[in-house]
Amino acid sequence: MNALLGSLQTCIESHFPGMAASLNPGASDADMDAFERAIGASLPSSVRALYRWHNGQAGDTGHDVIGLFFGLPFLTLDESLRHWKEGTDFLDDMTAVERTAASSQYCCLPRGTVRQCAASKAWIPLADDAGGAYLGIDLDPDAAGSMGQVISFGGREFTRVQAGASLEQFLERLLGLYENGEYALVEEDDDEFSLSTVEPDTDHFLDYLRLKAQAQYPDV
Repeated sequence: MNALLGSLQTCIESHFPGMAASLNPGASDADMDAFERAIGASLPSSVRALYRWHNGQAGDTGHDVIGLFFGLPFLTLDESLRHWKEGTDFLDDMTAVERTAASSQYCCLPRGTVRQCAASKAWIPLADDAGGAYLGIDLDPDAAGSMGQVISFGGREFTRVQAGASLEQFLERLLGLYENGEYALVEEDDDEFSLSTVEPDTDHFLDYLRLKAQAQYPDV
């Protein structure tokens, strides 16, 4: 994992210097221990390595800063915990019947990887789109999933996607997109920049993940 993170660091320093400059110093083991106590679960070693590498990105560091995860900003531990609480507190007030009803509108790709539920305290946000959609770690996968898999989730993400069977696999794929130049750098009207995928062409990384998964599993 450390070698992979080193390669990612080198890559973004070369391709996206603003992104690299926005990354915070790493979190301490004490910081991560406190986070685990707050969520009531242990983080996979790969996630601890990620946060030991950098504790998310700074919030406002200039017009040329792009989110680490193909435009989605890397959340600090504090930000992740805040989103986790905001996205799951309502579960404690729901009955089992209400939870089942709320879950019925969701599905996942590949089938059987992500549990069918509206929200879960086992989903730990790594990145958000500022609109209630997330990329994160799944600590309670469905039968065909894997512990620590990277998934998309959120109230309006009706098709959840397994973006990587592990954090390592996901980061390897992300690194490949960057190293192979499979992106377009888009300058916005306010002199800020964003990334767009090229195949399929979309300006939202979670949409890219869903479209890729739908093309791979067209029968779902």
